Amino acid sequence: MSRVHVIRLTKYLLLIIILALIASSILIAGIVSYVDISEAAVIYDPLSRSIVGVVYGPAYFIKAPWQGVKIVYLRVETVDMFKNPPRDYPEVQAITRDGATVYIDITVRYQVQRNDEAIKILVTRYPLLDFEESVIVPIVRETVRNVIARYKLTEVIERREKVRGVIVQEVEARLREDPTVKGCLQIIDVAVRNIDFPEAIKRAIELKLAAQQEALAAEYKRQKLLIEANASAAARILEAEGEARAQIIRALAQANATLIQAEAQRRAIALIIQAYNRSDYAIIYYYIAALERIGEKGNLVIIVPQGQSVPLMMPLTPLKGEEHKTSP
Repeated sequence: MSRVHVIRLTKYLLLIIILALIASSILIAGIVSYVDISEAAVIYDPLSRSIVGVVYGPAYFIKAPWQGVKIVYLRVETVDMFKNPPRDYPEVQAITRDGATVYIDITVRYQVQRNDEAIKILVTRYPLLDFEESVIVPIVRETVRNVIARYKLTEVIERREKVRGVIVQEVEARLREDPTVKGCLQIIDVAVRNIDFPEAIKRAIELKLAAQQEALAAEYKRQKLLIEANASAAARILEAEGEARAQIIRALAQANATLIQAEAQRRAIALIIQAYNRSDYAIIYYYIAALERIGEKGNLVIIVPQGQSVPLMMPLTPLKGEEHKTSP
């Protein structure tokens, strides 16, 4: 065999080896796969149209080259239906019983059950794994709209928390009982993030709230003025009652003093009469005492004419009504 033939044969063998390695790599890549953590690999056979098995990650697994793999996520998934981004889907627009539009932001958290049978049923019913778009979102929208349709706009505004609770309760019940995903999905929670209204309605609500605040402020001011007036009146009443009591006490004290003085005078008269056995001495005694008190004021001159028993009393100051008279 010539050297040229040997070189050609060597090249052919090398090419065959390279092709064999490539084919082996492709074959190995086709039969060996990897599934990550919080994922489930569903192996299906397109020839028999059946699911061969389920492998949970993280793990490597072997399958036939013609078999396919669908990855199902087992972590908690969140569906956000908001008016403003970031969001997965638009908010829910619902019509109230009286025809007003209401916007509801809502979040649903769910998880695929880590169970072979549940995963197989889910993949069989939803080969494209579009159960979120096909079941969860439509059920949420329909349920929210049905709930809002029971209420008038004013009821939604005034009883917002109650409406929120009814939405959460009914959405959870519908998702758990839906026959296509029942037993396959775990509904972790449903949260109504916001119930919003058109701008015109919000402005009307703001005006109403402002009017209510003004009314409350006016009522508070009225109550304050009323309390202050009552307090002032009560203070005046207390002051008047105190003054009246003081006057009564003073009058009683004066009356008692007068009674005591009268009693003392009565006893003094009795003693004078008893001592002299004549009542006119008592009269003379008190007459002289009265003259002494009058004389203490210093504006009266007492003249006793000789041979007369009745004294004359001359005031030093002019009598009332004679101040402006001039002497002739």
